[in-house]
Amino acid sequence: MNSAKSTPKVRQQQGKGKRIIGIDLGTTNSLLSFVKNGAPRIIPNERGSRTTPSVVCLKKDKVIVGEMARNQAVLNSELTVANVKLAMGTDRGFTINDRCYTPEEISGFILAHLREIAEDYLGCEVEEAVITVPAYFDDNQRQATLRAAAMTGIRVRKLLNEPTAAALTYGMSQGGNSHMLVIDLGGGTLDITLMAYEDKVFRVMGVGGSTAIGGLNFDNALIEHILARFAAHCPYDLKNDRIAYQQLVIHAEKAKIDLSAADSTALMIPYIAVTDAGPLHLNMEISRADFNDLARPVLEDIKRHIIETFSLAGLSPEWVDSVIMVGGASRIPAVGELVDEVLCPACARSSGGPRLKKNINPDEAVARGAGILAGVLNGEIAGVEFHDITAHNLGIEDDKGDFINIIPAASSYPVEVSRLFTTVVDDQPEVIIHVMQDRGLPEGRHDFVSLGRFHLTVNHGRKKGEPNIDVTFAIDLNGVLTVSAMDLDTGEGKDITISEF
Repeated sequence: MNSAKSTPKVRQQQGKGKRIIGIDLGTTNSLLSFVKNGAPRIIPNERGSRTTPSVVCLKKDKVIVGEMARNQAVLNSELTVANVKLAMGTDRGFTINDRCYTPEEISGFILAHLREIAEDYLGCEVEEAVITVPAYFDDNQRQATLRAAAMTGIRVRKLLNEPTAAALTYGMSQGGNSHMLVIDLGGGTLDITLMAYEDKVFRVMGVGGSTAIGGLNFDNALIEHILARFAAHCPYDLKNDRIAYQQLVIHAEKAKIDLSAADSTALMIPYIAVTDAGPLHLNMEISRADFNDLARPVLEDIKRHIIETFSLAGLSPEWVDSVIMVGGASRIPAVGELVDEVLCPACARSSGGPRLKKNINPDEAVARGAGILAGVLNGEIAGVEFHDITAHNLGIEDDKGDFINIIPAASSYPVEVSRLFTTVVDDQPEVIIHVMQDRGLPEGRHDFVSLGRFHLTVNHGRKKGEPNIDVTFAIDLNGVLTVSAMDLDTGEGKDITISEF
């Protein structure tokens, strides 16, 4: 695999041997970290930047990853893949140069490039890593991430939930005990975690969020607004002009970032398109108030998920004494104001209620947390303990189509739970184990997803209710689920590690 590099390699000798690194594998950008002198450090890429765009350009003769790939998107959008994290755990394919690539392969190109960066900088081999994933990633998405790493020869020592990583960064830098609300609003995902920290022990109390909400939702709302305003005075359709639209996507993201610090911004794209009548230019002013109005549906979704997280955890906003917001989109002022709306009934600001912690970098907190855990595994940091919990109910479908919960949401893992089942008709030749997850929602609502199914042969000649079928659900340290079934009377068994279905 060739990764294009525009500058000479930066190489820092750290001694011989191998290291475990931390990788924040983000939707829009990825970061690397390691521990030096007991503290996490960010590894710069070959261009000296602390972040690497999670973008891949697949030319016929080479694979380009990072900033150069993102720059290719304007002229070679048909060869470029961005935001692949949103497709992880699905059967979506990316057809480029007459070949269809899976999301894992695209993610694998990014990981291979990140590994090269780390090895060049550290001056040693990197074969193991702690990789962060959204806490709300389901089993399929976690398995896809593991497969992507395996394709590049990286052994994943731990899939670390992103809010847990951010809390590790805060807890290790601040010390003391805390009840934290961690909101991680990245490019394509929203993670909400309620976490208790005491004496270097991190304990997750509740999780929530969505893999369909992130900074890209704000970008898309702004893009649609710009297109509508442009169309009001010009009939040319920018959306159907691939090059023009890619320019608009890039500038809309920049405008969003500008509006996090300014009350208004000027969006100017000269020569955005050229027609028979001459060149077209885009020039318009966008205010933060306009942006907030456009973002209102996204903000309301975020607010709903925060409230649901408290409800499902059985906790109230009064429980919180610290708020940590990470991810690039968390810089949007309206997001912070929204969090205030949720917490304010419980926090008299004048009496020192929950405060937003601004002493950690929201773009780097997750990567630094991954580096801290890598340091623990390397033996460079001692005494840190954390306990994560499952985000979904996990179980099977019975013969009536009902969901049988085996591992409830909010269960600490690793965990293993067994249940005994039997047949429903005489001489039944097999049982079908249909594995499902349910995001238990407030007010008794459900959100069922099929994770997979397998068949277990049952010996003939037995009446219904006689066979004893043991079904075991086991979740490992990475939050990956393995389901096994065994006929206890015959010893016949079968198991699967849930992946893509």
